[in-house]
Amino acid sequence: MREVRGYLSEVSKTTLPIAIFILAIDTLTVGTNPEQFAIELLCVMLVITGFSLFLYGVDIGVIPMGRVVGSEISHRKSVLPMILIVFVISVVVTVAEPDVTVFASTVDLLFHDVNYGMLIASIAVGVAVMLVLAALRIYLNYSMKKLITIGYVIVIILGLVVPKYILGIAFDSGGVTTGPITIPVLMALGMGIGMATSRSSDPMNSFGMVGLASIGPLITVMLYGQLAGISDLMTPVAAAEIDDISKETLIRYLSEAFVDTLGSVIPLLVIFLLLLKFYLHGTWHDVRITLAGMGITMAGMVFFLTGVYAGFMPMAQETGVYLIQHGAGIWILAIGLILGFLVIAAEPAVKILGSQVESVSRNMITSKTIMIVVGIGVSVFVGIGMYAMSQGWMSIYYILPIYVVALVMLWFMDDSLVGIAYDAGGVATGPMSVAVIMSMYAAMAEELGGDIASENAFGVIALIALAPIIALSVMGIYIRLKRKSINRN
Repeated sequence: MREVRGYLSEVSKTTLPIAIFILAIDTLTVGTNPEQFAIELLCVMLVITGFSLFLYGVDIGVIPMGRVVGSEISHRKSVLPMILIVFVISVVVTVAEPDVTVFASTVDLLFHDVNYGMLIASIAVGVAVMLVLAALRIYLNYSMKKLITIGYVIVIILGLVVPKYILGIAFDSGGVTTGPITIPVLMALGMGIGMATSRSSDPMNSFGMVGLASIGPLITVMLYGQLAGISDLMTPVAAAEIDDISKETLIRYLSEAFVDTLGSVIPLLVIFLLLLKFYLHGTWHDVRITLAGMGITMAGMVFFLTGVYAGFMPMAQETGVYLIQHGAGIWILAIGLILGFLVIAAEPAVKILGSQVESVSRNMITSKTIMIVVGIGVSVFVGIGMYAMSQGWMSIYYILPIYVVALVMLWFMDDSLVGIAYDAGGVATGPMSVAVIMSMYAAMAEELGGDIASENAFGVIALIALAPIIALSVMGIYIRLKRKSINRN
């Protein structure tokens, strides 16, 4: 297990490029003063430190616990404990997930017709139900392709009947559910259940829980919008205020990040401790390791969220407004292409997925390969999406045909990459994606106003989630064709 210095070095290499890019763009366009620039630099340091501590804490306290829980519940004779534990962990983690809270608050700010509490409840139930199905899929060795197909067919059918602005919110809700706490827990849980119970000899069968978790909220949020009778937008889209980059903002977000982190980690910690005591019969050493890992994870999240929300997010919003006001045109495409790749390079969850894939595949698929393929896919989708929206060409309905393409490609790709591809779609939409790309995209839509704002304020997270699925599906089809060619020879 690496020391903190190893994580610090890795995170610095991946985060500094996007930090320098955002700082440069914001300084050259919007402008800054010495005090603001110093705070921006401090936020960069907080993000790097937070990333490093977060990854280290997850490695020593969260992933091992998730694997043990997944393995233990799968060995029990009754399936009911597995269903109950997976459901409870899923609901608690999703409700407390900072990305979900920030997303629901943004929706509540822009669309007053959507109930904040019902939106979070819809997302949590959707995640929990799909994760129970995902766990049962591994336990019963049910086809991943069939389960994904059923889920997305339901999504496509519902997408044709729900209001346009609900459709955008639903699409993005599937991405924000997989954040800095949920991803390591779900991936470790899936690997534990998969390695202990799967009848398949392929260890890659343990992947897919994160990808399947992203489908649930798409369905439940659309059902909420339909059943609640929200057919028309009664109140206009409100313009979100951009925070000043100042000491007061930094202190305010430090306090909020601490509260959000407590809400994210404490419920999960309590569940883990209860499981250790009454279900796993762990030792005091196990308890101390879990507490240490969770404590380091909490510290990392506080620093990370403070830096992102007090520095990265306001800079992204300022830049988005400036680009629209000055008719940047092709520069929006260029910035979107660069940001799409850099955000993936800086996303901790992508690193976690890549390292687990590399380990399980015995270096046949490297972490670097996952990073490059996912980065290129997100880069293309974000760049084209931002440019099309800025020109008034974008429609939320354009996302539905992409789901159809993904489903068609699903049945032609190598089976071993199915779970990885859909997990990658979930892990790509983490805090950096929400803070930088979603903030810039929403600010651009709000500045354009009118129907563009109501229809396109949300939807870019869905594009980020779909990009790795399409990109890795292409790689999966290539691998399948190559294997067939080798077998013929």
